[in-house]
Amino acid sequence: MVTTTIKTALWLLWLIVFTLLLYLRGFLLTKIEIEKFSSCHDYAREDCWSKPRYKRAVLLLVDALRHDFTLYNSSVKNPEPWQNKMSVFSELRKKFPDRTRHLEFIADPPSATFLRLKGLTTGGLPTFVDLGSNFGASEITEDSWVKQLSLNKKNLVLLGDDTWMNIYSKYFYRAFPYPSFDVWDLHTVDNGVWKHLLPQMRTDDWDVIVAHFLGVDHAGHRYHVNHPALSDKLVQVDSWIREVVREVGEDTVLFVFGDHGMTTSGDHGGETVDEVTSTLFVYSGSKIGVMSAEEAQVYDPARVFQTDLVPTLTMLLGVPTPYSSLGSVIPFLFLDENSQQSRSDLQLVLQTNMNQVFRYIEAYSMVSSEFSSSEISEIKSRVEDLNKQVAELKGGYSFTLVREMMEVIRKIRDLCSQHWAQFNLPVMALSISVMILLSLSLVMVSSLSVIWWVLLPLIPAIVISYDSLSPWAGVTHFVTVLLTFATIVGVFYAAVRLQVSYLASKVGDFIKSCNENGMSNIWKLMKSVEFLGYSGIVVMFFMSVGFMTNSYILVEDYVTIYFFGTLVLVNYLIKKPKTILSELTVAAVIAGTASRMSATFFGCREEQFWCTKTWWLSLEVSSCIRNYKYVGSVVVFLGTMYGMYKYQKQQGALMKTGLKFVHCTIHSIQCVLVVVYWALSSSSIKVLTEEQICWLPRAVYLLALLAVSIVFCAPSTVSLLDLGTGTPRLYGAMSCYSAPSLAVYTTLLPVCALLLQYSAAPVLALLTLQLLATSRLTEGRSVAFKVMICHVIAVQYFYATGHQAAVQQFDWNAAFVGFTSHPYHIVPICMIALRTLMSFVMVGLFLPTIILQSPPPSKTAQEVDLGDPENTAQLRFYIDRDLLSSTLHSLQHSSVALILLKCALACAACFIHRRHLMIWNIFTPRMIIEMCFAACSAVFLLFVVLLLERTDSVLRKEFSKISKEK
Repeated sequence: MVTTTIKTALWLLWLIVFTLLLYLRGFLLTKIEIEKFSSCHDYAREDCWSKPRYKRAVLLLVDALRHDFTLYNSSVKNPEPWQNKMSVFSELRKKFPDRTRHLEFIADPPSATFLRLKGLTTGGLPTFVDLGSNFGASEITEDSWVKQLSLNKKNLVLLGDDTWMNIYSKYFYRAFPYPSFDVWDLHTVDNGVWKHLLPQMRTDDWDVIVAHFLGVDHAGHRYHVNHPALSDKLVQVDSWIREVVREVGEDTVLFVFGDHGMTTSGDHGGETVDEVTSTLFVYSGSKIGVMSAEEAQVYDPARVFQTDLVPTLTMLLGVPTPYSSLGSVIPFLFLDENSQQSRSDLQLVLQTNMNQVFRYIEAYSMVSSEFSSSEISEIKSRVEDLNKQVAELKGGYSFTLVREMMEVIRKIRDLCSQHWAQFNLPVMALSISVMILLSLSLVMVSSLSVIWWVLLPLIPAIVISYDSLSPWAGVTHFVTVLLTFATIVGVFYAAVRLQVSYLASKVGDFIKSCNENGMSNIWKLMKSVEFLGYSGIVVMFFMSVGFMTNSYILVEDYVTIYFFGTLVLVNYLIKKPKTILSELTVAAVIAGTASRMSATFFGCREEQFWCTKTWWLSLEVSSCIRNYKYVGSVVVFLGTMYGMYKYQKQQGALMKTGLKFVHCTIHSIQCVLVVVYWALSSSSIKVLTEEQICWLPRAVYLLALLAVSIVFCAPSTVSLLDLGTGTPRLYGAMSCYSAPSLAVYTTLLPVCALLLQYSAAPVLALLTLQLLATSRLTEGRSVAFKVMICHVIAVQYFYATGHQAAVQQFDWNAAFVGFTSHPYHIVPICMIALRTLMSFVMVGLFLPTIILQSPPPSKTAQEVDLGDPENTAQLRFYIDRDLLSSTLHSLQHSSVALILLKCALACAACFIHRRHLMIWNIFTPRMIIEMCFAACSAVFLLFVVLLLERTDSVLRKEFSKISKEK
């Protein structure tokens, strides 16, 4: 039977998910896909859309080829490791100035690979909501040059990244795909591409070859830009390009380009200059026509957009440009030695390009209200005027008209870029208001009927249903806001009024007392337990308001250490320990030291120019130091696991077979497997194959699932035993409610250690020490304060596990701990999620130990006299069932209120700074991370409640059985 506590937990989870999705509905930028296709019949031309300039094209896509990687400067005396490694472009420019061009190739952010491939093939602009497709790319339904080649009987050959097969599976004449997700593999894809590239070029049955190299990108992800592995990859690609150029015939054009760049740490996904600036090198089999100085300024630019490659490629090959392309042709490629005729052809190409882009924007305006009628009318009038002027030339050439047509194409692209960066402000404001009101209401309302809460999400759901209907949008938003606020006021009014009255009376009494007693009353308040709660609220307030500034987000990792220290210090002073060497003092010192030492494992993000990784995390160390690190990590890891075993045993939690088997057998096997895996995976001597080594982590994962199943099926720790004294005594009651979740916590320690690798695994020991010390420090404190301090710890260890609030800082390598490939995306997604949200998972599992804190264990703590009510420890929750229910309700209300408040202010920061320069690079990733924190906290809060309810049910059955036996 589902209890009220579980129903409330499920409801709160749904409430969090709903409010967050409602905000994302208004914030994440989207556009409508127009699934129409261009055709040769669109224009009455003899040569389809344009006269073919080339018969064939070779596209060498070098993933993450940043532009400055390709520059050669012999005057640099002390080059960076990546500099001057690719001299091929400089040499070819000098040798063939009339056949080559080298340009900056600008990507539209976000700079994720799937989005770049989509832009490079469709010519469209990405939106932020498309970023999720990067990890589960599905087939692209929009028109693209890949589809146009197939429709026009052109043979396309693919070599390399298998992402192309996922998005265009039916359109390749031949394909040699290789798996792309293993970023630790630098050579398989590249060697496979090179194996087939030259043989394919020497055949006669192809029109376009796409060769997608991944080694440079993977070297950046695995190491960084200054690592020798990246330099070696650049040299290798340089040599391959030289070989390819020799095979290019007069009827062929070669494009060498990257899809994005990379940061100094080797990552990408954002919108920094290093991430969006790639390179484009063009080698023409035939000569490019000579241009005047005036023409060169327009026709031969120093930089182009990646979307410009789409119409350029299609027009050069004489096939239609994709329907939704917003690119402009790169003019110099259409000029040949027949100067005057090629200029007339270029003018016709640009006219076709302009009409195609306008056709798309006009069709888009028919299905969306994003563009105003005046904007479309203005562009239409200019396009018609230019078409009329071209017709009047009767085949002649006008440089002025060509320049104006290029300006129209750029104007349409800029207009789309601006409009697709529009936010749904009413929906965003509504969701933020709902989050804040719910958060405040949960703090003030101790209990609430779930049935009444159903009204809350149903009313705002109207926004999602009717927002796309523009005539009703304003009315819908207005009515929705009114009804939502009316519902909230109707449900919470009475409880909120009582709480406000109570707070008002307390404030009045305090002011009156201050007038009578002066400063002594203020000092008395500061030493009171109430002041501790206020200090926690102040810390949470500053943690939340800090989202409004990009400076706070950049230093949040270190600030959380001081927030935790503040709460510990205030709590310590209020506790007033009797001696300086008291247990409380030791706990405070341990918690503070562990918190400060966690900074050793902080990662660095691109904007933190002052940040450097500590020597412990450095990859560039000698083998001797690496061995010492391995031994140290093993000792710390095994010590942590043994410490948790001793703690549980001292609490008397290992008297029953279930938990004893988990701690003594499963955890021991997990420890051995982890230590052996660390040794084998980091050793240069390969004793086992890679596939054989992968079975060690898999066994750890399976044992973890087995242990969690055993804990959930048999969570009881209590036993009534007579050990020869003649008096039966109750064993295992000290932590009978919190022991099961602590067993799950310990079970996940080896899993987390695997994902962290041995160099970062010691952070788990610091986390465990800090949580154990905090459980002692917060004994007797309110549930709300315990929730707040646990949240600070969780945020702190998000950073201590090497993360930052940036897409580039995610550890994608976690997906391959125990796997070489994945047939399905669910496994790598779960592993990356656990690696990223590890601190919230672990703190959530430790939460019952802190919330239900029992007295400190003694030598006889595992024995509990049934006749001694003061020593029943956590059995008080069994004796008083209402106490357990009220504690769980307080836990849920406090947690969800905190989650919603922080999410609301993170969302408000993005709402306020939506036009800020750093919106996508700093504010949005931090908001998304906060939402992930909220979702993870809610899920594991539900898990903890389910486990506690299950434990309570089993305990009651066992005590009922004991009573019958007696």
